[in-house]
Amino acid sequence: MKTTVLDLDDLADSNNPLDALLKIKERDPGFKVTLFAIPTRCSDTLLKSYEQAKDWIQLGVHGWRHARHECLGWTSEETADKMIEARKIYHGFAPIFKAPNWEICDEVYRGLSDSDFAVADHIRNIGIMPVGQLAYVYNKRLRNDTFNRLHGHIQPWAGTGLTENADDSGINPLYLLPRGTRYEFATEAAERHTPMGNGR
Repeated sequence: MKTTVLDLDDLADSNNPLDALLKIKERDPGFKVTLFAIPTRCSDTLLKSYEQAKDWIQLGVHGWRHARHECLGWTSEETADKMIEARKIYHGFAPIFKAPNWEICDEVYRGLSDSDFAVADHIRNIGIMPVGQLAYVYNKRLRNDTFNRLHGHIQPWAGTGLTENADDSGINPLYLLPRGTRYEFATEAAERHTPMGNGR
């Protein structure tokens, strides 16, 4: 059975899935997930509530304000500064970043590398991702891929919301995988980017 990497976007005070995640964890004790949090929309109270679950819920950084195109204008220095500031907001952020709407540029990649942050990215950006960038790439459909890559949202979003289209358990069936599924965090699945067509 393939290892599953599940990540969900948009953790914020107005978008807290902890109760739903606890239901999945109760159903399957091996469950793990990476939540991408919007730093400026998360209170100390929200972030501290995840301390109890840090062995199975990883928090990554999802933009800054989650504004459209926000990451397209950052310099590498601004990116590095924002990673420092994010860790001041919450020391427990894992060293992984996802740009809102997957909108990212070479300067942000450089700033993330300089900050020792991996990037969670989409296959559509593979052509601009620097060689050697530490990355977890969603929708990377390779022969012999060792991962089942699942990406969704906490809130309802085109059928991918955690509780959207829920069954009797209150959870979207997309995320009710067979009990005993092996999970990894996005940081555990991150690898150095090499150009496509390398025979993997």
